Amino acid sequence: MAGVPEQPRGPGPGRNEPEYEVIGGGLIDDQGTAERIAHDGPTLAGNPRGVFTTAAQVAWQDARTSFTSWWFWLACVVGIAAVWGAAAALVGWADAMGWFDRQVTGAVFLIMAALSAMLAAVLGMGWGFRHPAAGPTSRTTVSSVLALSLAGLLRGLALAAPAFVLLLIVGLSSGGRIALAGVAVVVIVLETAIFGLMGAGARACFAGVGPGVALSAALLAVLCFGNVTVTALLLPGTTGTDQASVPVNVERDSAGEITAYQCVGDLRPVEVARTERIAWLAASNPALLLGSVGAGFVPTDSEFGWVLAGLQWAADGPSRQVPCLGGESSEALPPTVPVAVTGFALQALVAALVLIPGRWLASRRPAAGQMEARAS
Repeated sequence: MAGVPEQPRGPGPGRNEPEYEVIGGGLIDDQGTAERIAHDGPTLAGNPRGVFTTAAQVAWQDARTSFTSWWFWLACVVGIAAVWGAAAALVGWADAMGWFDRQVTGAVFLIMAALSAMLAAVLGMGWGFRHPAAGPTSRTTVSSVLALSLAGLLRGLALAAPAFVLLLIVGLSSGGRIALAGVAVVVIVLETAIFGLMGAGARACFAGVGPGVALSAALLAVLCFGNVTVTALLLPGTTGTDQASVPVNVERDSAGEITAYQCVGDLRPVEVARTERIAWLAASNPALLLGSVGAGFVPTDSEFGWVLAGLQWAADGPSRQVPCLGGESSEALPPTVPVAVTGFALQALVAALVLIPGRWLASRRPAAGQMEARAS
């Protein structure tokens, strides 16, 4: 019997001793600790390092199922090729319509980088939807979200690798800013992970596939198109009148932007656009997010530098464009908050609002099924 020592077969002092049972016999198994951690989740590891290690192992196993599927690589290759084709077609159509006063080098490269972020959002949502539970660690919320996030980052790296190669080729051939290719890699990886969490949460919210697909499509529509559309519709309503004084001792950077000034004289009415009130709505758009991140690596006096910095200027409001607004000098202006931080924070908030209720609903579903089975 397990946990009970055998009686000696021969004569001896131990022959007449009473039998005893080891307390906790059969409950402690030091040899199976690693197996139970892998099965029950990282909460048994007892320390944050164990949680991260187990979540990383589960994430790699989950991502490896995608890496061994030719459908995954086909989606990556076809998606990147479609992005390049769409960027080339859009620039060619705009040039034919006479939108460019002169030949703009790097236009295809810039638009392709922006569309690559949109591609990462779409594919990340789909991959997260197909892998809503990253292995057995789905029993615990923290470890599950960590495993899902790491799996999304791994898939994002796999998508970013061929995208980076093609961006380099297009950038070198068209004279684009190569630094933007590196920015695109970072944004692609992050967008794949964040939208993957949204997809996993959308799938977990419903027992059926159809409603989950509808929720995923709605999230993509809002974050990729709806936010920009609403911002554009609200933009005319931001124009108004404010008071400003006269700037003196104005300093400008190499691109001609005002960096410092002092204010004198009485206040006078000026027309301003309070774009900071609505710019945050568009900050969560993947393409604009890439542009706001890339603005720090592309000079604003370049052909498309002002386009990349446009969202940041809108988020800063009129105080960056109209000096001495309210009679305040440049030293009194609050520090600029990178609009990319706002965008990623909004996306993470949406992912949390979808994922946390989804995990809770998914955990209650088996219990509800068992109760119905017992009642019947």
